[in-house]
Amino acid sequence: MSSQFSKNLTKFRKRCGMTQGQLAARLNVTPQAVSKWENGSLPDTEFLPKISAILGVSIDVLFGLAEDRDAADLEQMITDRIRQTPPNERADVIMQLFYAAASAYNEYKLSVPKYPENLELETYAELKTDYENMIARLNDDLKYFCFLKIPENGVDSYTQATDGMVHLFQTLADKDAITLIHYLGSGYRNRMQSLEYISRQIGMPEKRVKKVMDNLDRLGFVWRVSAEITDTPSLIYGYAHNAPLTCLLVLAKSLTNYIKFHDLYVDTYTHGPFRSEAAEASEPVPQASFWGEADDTES
Repeated sequence: MSSQFSKNLTKFRKRCGMTQGQLAARLNVTPQAVSKWENGSLPDTEFLPKISAILGVSIDVLFGLAEDRDAADLEQMITDRIRQTPPNERADVIMQLFYAAASAYNEYKLSVPKYPENLELETYAELKTDYENMIARLNDDLKYFCFLKIPENGVDSYTQATDGMVHLFQTLADKDAITLIHYLGSGYRNRMQSLEYISRQIGMPEKRVKKVMDNLDRLGFVWRVSAEITDTPSLIYGYAHNAPLTCLLVLAKSLTNYIKFHDLYVDTYTHGPFRSEAAEASEPVPQASFWGEADDTES
């Protein structure tokens, strides 16, 4: 049994991308102790639950008494769980899964976290590392989860200030554009409307509606076709129900609300997700001292 434990300890430590020293630091033991365990000796029983939690496997699996569920099994478990959940409840299950995954980045808390309930204040989960950015709103009135894997060369090449990006934000800076998006997004799929009809419904001049709709059309948020309903052909418009746009507006609202409360907050990054050559060529910024620390610049 000790031989099987040693073999599995090495296997699962390496699968987690950890060195003996890193595992030792998490357990508050010496690297020599971990080395001894991986070469035939057994740790004290008090360490077993901690090792199990850190490596993400059960104690039975560590001792070879049960089979490990590999990544494919985990994916199948998630798929089965979601398929077995009623459609109107799937979003809550997905939020719970995302929250648990993000919580794994908190290396100081070994227990499996529970998704917070009955939040009175607007509360977010936030993750900032050198490899990913994540923001999630946890409140029942509106939940979302946005996860970004940061490329090695940063996000600059994807988010540079192109004419399309500038046109997008110029359009969304127009209050009438937001009003029209809300109105169109409330309608049924494949619903086509004339400018005159939209104008009556929202009380906006028809000429103004056309200008904003044409801007939205150029961005792909709406689509227009020519219809011969009367003797005079006219344009009618449909809304694309654009998912990125919906997410963008929700994120924008969170951005305008200064985020004060976190249920989960992990901040381990050394530099941001952008990789501007000008910024990287600059010197590191001197760090301010903490209260009570001596400041060498003082006379």
